[in-house]
Amino acid sequence: MSSPTSPLTDAEPNRLQQEVVILGGGFAGVYCGQRIRKSLKKAGLPPEMALIVSDQNYMVFQPMLAEVAGGSLSPRHVVNPIRRLCKGIQVLRGQVERIDLEKKEVHINTGNFSAGVIVEFNHIMLGVGAEIDLSRVPGMPEHALLMQNVGDAMILRATIISRIEEANAEQREEVRKRLLTFVVVGGGYSGVETAGEILDLVKSVAKFYRYVSEEDLRVVLVHSRSRVLHTLGDELGDYAGKKLTERGLELILEDRVGAVTATKVCLQSEKIIDTATVISTVGTAPNRIIKQLCDEQGLPNHRYFIKTNEFMQVEGFENVWASGDCASIPLADSDGKYCPQTAQFAMREGICIADNIGAKIQGKPLKPFTFQGLGELASIGHQTAVASIMGIQFSGFIAWFMWRSIYLSKLPGLDRKLRVMIDWTLDLFFPRDINLLSPRYTKLFREVHLEPNDTLFRRGEPAFSLYVVQEGGIDLQDENGKVVREIEEGDFFGERALVHGGGYLYDAVAKDSTQLVSLSGEAVLPFFESSRRFRRVLAKTTAQGSAEGELAVVRKKLPDAILSASVSDVMRRDIATLRSDQTINEALTMFLSRRFSIYPLVTDDGKLTGVIAREDVFDFIKRDDIDDKTCLDRIDLMHLPICKIGDSVDVSLDKMMRAGRYKCLVVDDEQRLHGILTVMDLLGEAAKQQM
Repeated sequence: MSSPTSPLTDAEPNRLQQEVVILGGGFAGVYCGQRIRKSLKKAGLPPEMALIVSDQNYMVFQPMLAEVAGGSLSPRHVVNPIRRLCKGIQVLRGQVERIDLEKKEVHINTGNFSAGVIVEFNHIMLGVGAEIDLSRVPGMPEHALLMQNVGDAMILRATIISRIEEANAEQREEVRKRLLTFVVVGGGYSGVETAGEILDLVKSVAKFYRYVSEEDLRVVLVHSRSRVLHTLGDELGDYAGKKLTERGLELILEDRVGAVTATKVCLQSEKIIDTATVISTVGTAPNRIIKQLCDEQGLPNHRYFIKTNEFMQVEGFENVWASGDCASIPLADSDGKYCPQTAQFAMREGICIADNIGAKIQGKPLKPFTFQGLGELASIGHQTAVASIMGIQFSGFIAWFMWRSIYLSKLPGLDRKLRVMIDWTLDLFFPRDINLLSPRYTKLFREVHLEPNDTLFRRGEPAFSLYVVQEGGIDLQDENGKVVREIEEGDFFGERALVHGGGYLYDAVAKDSTQLVSLSGEAVLPFFESSRRFRRVLAKTTAQGSAEGELAVVRKKLPDAILSASVSDVMRRDIATLRSDQTINEALTMFLSRRFSIYPLVTDDGKLTGVIAREDVFDFIKRDDIDDKTCLDRIDLMHLPICKIGDSVDVSLDKMMRAGRYKCLVVDDEQRLHGILTVMDLLGEAAKQQM
């Protein structure tokens, strides 16, 4: 695979040479990064020879996310800049595109405007974590909220407050009940802690709303097992469920979500829950990069979670290490079990890998990973928690105090510890904040106005939007300023670069005062990937972009005698035409006797009024409101370039290139149709002259 290049400069990616590359900015990656500095110094190498690659420049303290959603912690207090946590080593923010273990290279996309980076390494630590896949439940990807990062927690809190605000103004009882029902899917740690925080939040803010009472509020937790928090044991799991139920949580056990819509959750037991808010804490799936590595480069894996030995080396690869949520690591002194994918294990796995990389560089024996866990804790809200520490079980306020003390001690950074302590203290004495902080930002491209000769984008720039011309027009110009395609009112453009990448091929310049509408790539690309019909529509127009370059090649192959000839000498006069007042039935009859891809529409005296394509007619007749007597004037016409009968072939080819078409219609000054000129006809004429 060729290296990616910058769409702006066509530059090759920057190359770095590192001793150690750490992929992932979670617990495993950050703790490995903190420790690797010491390991490299012992091996006689500078700390800068280690590099962390993360898609964000901060580490999220996941155990406290639920409290951010509940409003008891500020979002910025549970994140830490990786550069501050891992001082002395390099940090690179970017998306891993590809890993080549044979060449020992990592290809990284560092942004739309940069050339990217290729990092060469001697050792690589894979700590990219897992991904979320909700596609197995119909409607879940579209309607469910997640709890994976700080942004998710902020959106969840804003959504809850928004639903309560809306319910306060709603008089229809069934709609109010739906707005005030919140469904959490998953009874693990994240699900239970999130449900508990939501319960605390809605109960504490209800008193500020005149038409919302605690009795109106409903928080539902759906879990597929017989008890929540099953890894803590039966007693603590039952205790957690009992306490949550006593506080008003509705617990649905041994049931699964079968489908989700905008207004309801359908369970497999056929029970229906009317709700406008669903929060999913399930759906863990293998990381895309890890799956690619396993498939293409043969990494051993357990359901696409990389298998390691007791030293956390990937089996068969001495310089490849793995940890965290993307790895299956043997649990010490167990019968074939793997380490739990929790923060306490990930932290220690990262440290152990850093020590082992240092030992490997120095040629010393490696240290096996022997940690077996200190215990587990879960907060269930309302100053209540459950815990199992060193085999001893705790519950209630004591467990809650332990939960806060232990996680506070693990929170990186003294400043963050102090800020969280202040937040927790204030939360004891003051009501929760009910400000609806829903982030809003101005889109630079929704409606775009251009004055004559204004430039919308330049060749080589990355594509972000699909554009539609409302008024005016756009000229696509090459590097010499020559117009290669004219975009008229009602046409759209920009789809080729948006779909296929690589940057725009031409400059887009307004011909006159022009009004555009743009759709962002975030909106367009899901349609392109999901709809075959939409792909076909865009394929037609992207083919036009390709035609521009192909026609330029054809022009170079044609002899001067043909280029200077009149189109009347080489055009095809045998054309099947239709009238716009003819019916679908008449058109289909024509299709059987005269098989062409396009059919010009003309008046009784032969004047051109438009062009229809055979496949557009077939698409049209599939509509329910169409019958065999429907007239052709209801079909959207296609656009073909038009040349005059006295034009030269060279002029006609230029018009084809501007339109991105392989044919043009030939008319006289009164718009009467005389023939059609196609590229195939021109190539055939050239071949005839060479014989």
